[in-house]
Amino acid sequence: MMRLVAAALVLVVAAFPLAVYPAAPVTWLVLIALLAAGAGVALLSAPAVTAGAALALIAHAAALLIARPAVDLVGAVALGVTLTLLLSVVHFGARVEGAVLGASVLASQAREWVMVIAAGVLAAVSLAIGGSVLAGMFRGASLPMVVAAAALGAALAMAGVIALVGKR
Repeated sequence: MMRLVAAALVLVVAAFPLAVYPAAPVTWLVLIALLAAGAGVALLSAPAVTAGAALALIAHAAALLIARPAVDLVGAVALGVTLTLLLSVVHFGARVEGAVLGASVLASQAREWVMVIAAGVLAAVSLAIGGSVLAGMFRGASLPMVVAAAALGAALAMAGVIALVGKR
């Protein structure tokens, strides 16, 4: 059953770049991504599915670069949710392969996946709102000013990570 769910998610992930730009450079990348992810699903191999998902993400980035469509927050969040769920399903399937699972185990796992997805959607929406607010502040700013602000943000994020790791 996990293989069927994972295979359906692989098809959904592969459809995202093709929906943006269904032409030769993107279709070749998607085909390779489907082969890698499909092999990973058949073997329940998280690394192979990760490689296929990464190739699909690269194909999606290439499609966006070529087609230059309008910003689609819902599509971006849907792709992120699908990728996260795909990797989670394959990992879970590999851990429980051959075991008989009770309904309570599946329900508990589904609740965990829903919580992770909800947190990801909430983070994406709040970051998009924050980005919109910050974009308004930097409209008239010169490029060096924007780069300096981005470097400061990266430095603060790194300091936060170091502080968290240092506490352990």
